[in-house]
Amino acid sequence: MKKALYILVFLLSCPICFAQKDQIAFYAGIELQPGIRKYQPALHINMRSYINDRVSLGGALSFMSEKHPENFGYSADRTRSNHITLNFLVQNDVINNEKVFFSTYLSTGLYFLSLVNPDETSTQTQYNEIDGIWIVNEYEVPRKLERDIFYNIQGGLDFSLKLGSITKENISVYLTTRAGYQFVFGNGDFAKGNQFSKPVVSLGVTFKGNK
Repeated sequence: MKKALYILVFLLSCPICFAQKDQIAFYAGIELQPGIRKYQPALHINMRSYINDRVSLGGALSFMSEKHPENFGYSADRTRSNHITLNFLVQNDVINNEKVFFSTYLSTGLYFLSLVNPDETSTQTQYNEIDGIWIVNEYEVPRKLERDIFYNIQGGLDFSLKLGSITKENISVYLTTRAGYQFVFGNGDFAKGNQFSKPVVSLGVTFKGNK
């Protein structure tokens, strides 16, 4: 998960550095994503920087976890799959005014799928330096059984209705719904990409303001 966050920061920093406009948008919401057995709620965030009045570039990250009573042939009583989608995002505002904006979007990147045994864990240690003092944190991590990586493309529509604004920071707040179709390509050791090639929908909040 940490590596995915580092890559997302890199994807976000590139368009922000080269953007010709000062406006940025941040979205956070819950997305219904196809899992191995059925649809599951996923956390979805994306951040975009406008290069002109309509087009914005950025990165998107989704995370979803699904529990399974079966072991997929591995030595485990039960398993859990973790799904991470990390994409580069292009969005075009077809309608963009003070009250609403309606957009089309296209994103592409990688789909990471890992299978873990939640009943068997290992201890990992993390070291952080704060004001010259080293702090040690230990936490339990489920044993990883398998990992698959797929190629992912997603396209869809974004509709946002303004709820209000944070006047001190000059930030507009929108209720946003997104609907699209996800294509996942490739074959893994315990899953196939076409299992996840299905529609996706999400509901959340978008914040738009200046850098």
